[in-house]
Amino acid sequence: MAQQVEIEFKNSLTKKEYINLLKDLNLSENDGYVQENYYYDTKDWKLKNRNSALRIRLFSTSAELTLKTPLGEDLLETTDSLSLKEAKQFLNSQSIKTDGYVAAKLAELQIHPEDLYVFGSLITKRCEKKITQGLIVLDESSYGTKKDYELEFEAASRKMGKVYFEQFLKKHSIKKRPTKNKIVRMMESI
Repeated sequence: MAQQVEIEFKNSLTKKEYINLLKDLNLSENDGYVQENYYYDTKDWKLKNRNSALRIRLFSTSAELTLKTPLGEDLLETTDSLSLKEAKQFLNSQSIKTDGYVAAKLAELQIHPEDLYVFGSLITKRCEKKITQGLIVLDESSYGTKKDYELEFEAASRKMGKVYFEQFLKKHSIKKRPTKNKIVRMMESI
């Protein structure tokens, strides 16, 4: 999986908007899947201070280690696949994989794997719908005692994605709201 550019548009949703979109997109909550996200940084927030994020994400049968770093208006995602067993071992030992694409990118940033620790987590129930213009994602995220809802749209082109996303919001009578990344929302809750 190595690296890919993430071109993404986000908007926070009310619970009612979330439920309405599930219906409008012919999705049910049963169509979703759960992902557990565990976030790493150094004690002095070297990743956060570089507008970057590192996480281990657990799925039902697999896992991945992903580092997100700024790339112009977008993000560069550097990812290593992990087995579920491997990921749980890293989480239990508060460590990460010391070889692979993510480790190489961390070395470029002069961040040492032994300085990283898990500082927070969140669980997301995700429903996705692939369309010609890209991927529509509906997320229900829980962290601490909070729960929130979010619409994401992933596109191949920033220009075309922005136009489609704005039309989508208008079509579904959803007010445009600035939306912080999940890691930021989770950090603000702790």
